[in-house]
Amino acid sequence: MANTLEKIGIDHRKFVMLAVMLFGAFIAILNQTLLTPALPSIMREMDVDASTAQWLTTGFMLVNGIMIPVTAYLIERFTTRQLFFISMGVFTLGTFIAAISATFAMVLLARVLQAAGAGILMPMLQTIMLLALPRQYRGVGMGLIGLVIGCAPAVGPVAAGFIIDAFGWHILFYGMTPLALLTIVVAYFFLENMGETSKPGLDITSVILSTLGFGGLLYSFSAIGSYGVNATVLATLAVGAVALILFIYRQLHMEEPLLNMHIMSNKKFIISVVLTMLVQAALIVGTVLNPIYIQTIRGYGATVSGLIMLPASVAMLIMSPISGRLFDKFGPRVLAIPGLFVTALFTIPMIVMDENTPLLWLSFVYTVRTIGLSLVNMPLNTWGLNALDNSVMAHGTAIGNTFRQVAGSLGTAVLVTVMSIVVAASADPTSNPAQIHGINMAYLGAGLMMFAALVLTIIFVKEDNKN
Repeated sequence: MANTLEKIGIDHRKFVMLAVMLFGAFIAILNQTLLTPALPSIMREMDVDASTAQWLTTGFMLVNGIMIPVTAYLIERFTTRQLFFISMGVFTLGTFIAAISATFAMVLLARVLQAAGAGILMPMLQTIMLLALPRQYRGVGMGLIGLVIGCAPAVGPVAAGFIIDAFGWHILFYGMTPLALLTIVVAYFFLENMGETSKPGLDITSVILSTLGFGGLLYSFSAIGSYGVNATVLATLAVGAVALILFIYRQLHMEEPLLNMHIMSNKKFIISVVLTMLVQAALIVGTVLNPIYIQTIRGYGATVSGLIMLPASVAMLIMSPISGRLFDKFGPRVLAIPGLFVTALFTIPMIVMDENTPLLWLSFVYTVRTIGLSLVNMPLNTWGLNALDNSVMAHGTAIGNTFRQVAGSLGTAVLVTVMSIVVAASADPTSNPAQIHGINMAYLGAGLMMFAALVLTIIFVKEDNKN
């Protein structure tokens, strides 16, 4: 192990530094997934309805998505240590407030603080990982990030369900608070500054346009997926789209842009962004549709739903570092083409499943489909970022993370809307066959996305191991 780390330029101190940052990101992502099983308990304790309680997840997503575009500026403006302590400190404060919350307003404030900290951590981690590793070994580092992204959703909902039943939802955040504090303490001794800092100007107009643009799109897509299309959603979508267009135009005509959109002219980078957006949409929609099928149609509880989907998350956390190593050895094409083919192929059983489909078969199919996605997501992301100069790496990670988050919300909104339209058009919309047919058609849409991604990869991703 030590020889391998030395070979790729990672000494003991740098290894601990990256491990600390990975653990901080793990806690942040874990807290994002912990709250979903707790929503019914919070609704009872705080006496709020489902639409109000949903703001604890929607609000987290909105603030997280709004913060990500600003991270490029923050990474250039502050040192690694300063930014990590600020973001982790804000996140820890939010976690503690969540633990002691006695009102819904306190819980919502806590989630906003958590999201603000978490929104900075992930792009910063990716930037630091890419700067710390030689170009030919970046796949390994990004694979480790993929492991964190896969592990947290695997552990979070299942563990949270048992803990909430036994001790209540407050204990989730009481348990996370000392872990977050420990991360800060260890980071104080081992975290080093990476890259050069500067003093770029902060254009307030760009911040406002970014907030309105990305915030408006994320909210409207989330609302469409949850409540369908209405006048308020359409107005928010229009405001978000116009603000985003103005934001991009402004960035292209500024000497010191908040987000350097000029890098979108890099062919490899833009192809990787488009492909990973398609993959993210297909990945997220499975986490939405499967619980609907298992719980609403088949009548099982949330714990069973989590256990059925657990093998897929475990498979992703195992495959992420493996796919990173394979990327460093072979490049993206050798992984992405078979990965997308497997994903598209194993989406077919989802298109034809019915109310008698064995849940073990569903779990197996979903797991293999996820393995296919794990061969695509981080390798293509790394390939695109490798095409950028280190001086704009922070902007690359911010753009990639932002558009993937938008893609996840958009994909969910579109495919859930497809499901709703199909169900509403049936003779008996409340029947199980109608509900299942809607899910089938939504998965058909996801399969078409994967087929499109496969075609684009065959045409445009030509790189070998000299990526």
